[in-house]
Amino acid sequence: MRRANKKILVTGFSPFPGSPVNPTEMLMHRLPKRLGESHRGVSFVFAVLPTTWAGREKVTDRLRKTIKPDAIIHFGVDGTRRTINLETRAVNQAVRVRPDAVGDAPKQPELQINGERSRSSTLPARALLEAASSSGAPVRLSSNAGTYLCNATLWDSIGSGIPSIFVHVPTLPKGRMDTRPSLPRVEDAAVRILQETARRLQSS
Repeated sequence: MRRANKKILVTGFSPFPGSPVNPTEMLMHRLPKRLGESHRGVSFVFAVLPTTWAGREKVTDRLRKTIKPDAIIHFGVDGTRRTINLETRAVNQAVRVRPDAVGDAPKQPELQINGERSRSSTLPARALLEAASSSGAPVRLSSNAGTYLCNATLWDSIGSGIPSIFVHVPTLPKGRMDTRPSLPRVEDAAVRILQETARRLQSS
């Protein structure tokens, strides 16, 4: 018997030092207009996370516990990327030389003291890659989510036991010669990732 009212938590991030405009915050306002409240009977909950280390517990962890989603898809920006990247793992590291949006740094260089070295994403990255690629956007698999809050957020969500993945998007292109995908193209890829995840949840 299928469980009714399955939910997907979808998040982006607010701006932070180095990224005064965060396209994933914009996605969280655009995607509900494209997808509506549900797809194939699976509902979406969209949220913008603060780009702060304190927000891991005060906001993100509370969202997981309150919403109790069946899957989590996080979106974040990485200014070094020129493609959309589906992250296949998170590492037990936290960079301490890069402050968050309020100027704070993590308390220690590990996300979890004496924890495992890495955790693998628990949503099917390759299937989601194929779905996203059908939009025409440049999409790749990545095993390097960094050591900033994107990586920490994926680490926490995988550890929660809820099927999770993180999607890194580039910063917005500047000018016609910039090969980075436009926000509408990123949005198209995101829509297909979410639709494929909803399809798999509904058929499970």
